[in-house]
Amino acid sequence: MARITKDPEKRRKEFIAAARELFIEKGFDQTAVSDITNKVGMSHGSFFYYFKSKKGVMEEVINDNLTSWKDFMLDLVANEEMNALQKMQIVFGMTVKSRKAKQNINEFFQKEGNAVMYREHRKKSREIVVPLITQIVEQGVNEGVLNIEFPRETVEYVGYVIENLGDSLKATSSEEEYYKKIRALEIFLARVVGIGENKFNLLEFEGK
Repeated sequence: MARITKDPEKRRKEFIAAARELFIEKGFDQTAVSDITNKVGMSHGSFFYYFKSKKGVMEEVINDNLTSWKDFMLDLVANEEMNALQKMQIVFGMTVKSRKAKQNINEFFQKEGNAVMYREHRKKSREIVVPLITQIVEQGVNEGVLNIEFPRETVEYVGYVIENLGDSLKATSSEEEYYKKIRALEIFLARVVGIGENKFNLLEFEGK
């Protein structure tokens, strides 16, 4: 029988941290449970005390990565001092912030053996983001500044565009092309939500 630490939450986090490092280094498919347990210095039995499978620890790695984003979104939605347009400016602005970080994330998920993790990350991200952004859109509709008949469905469609934004920006060959794509995104978003084309300024988040 595996020996269980007196501080199970600490041990669980050690497994998650080790799995994250190995997934980055080797890819999800190429990482075995034994690699994770060897890195932590624990037995196979101890791993399965905390997780049902390797996929289980993968889901925890993803949840851990998305926690800060979820907390940020919850605070933004609950902010009563900001109107919906201000909140949307922040949300969409975050999609173009720190191109290098986005490139690193994309390269990680494009790494051989990470396709399963990539799909799970997108799924979990949608589960968090879509309901929260929908609340912001509904706030805008109630404020009379947004003209959207189907808030949740519209957010889902826009989400697919935003999900692929990183790949599109990565493919740009010049700064001029990059800024044109951002400007096109600003116009697209403005038209979707039924506001003036100069209401969004996503480039102000660049470099912050």
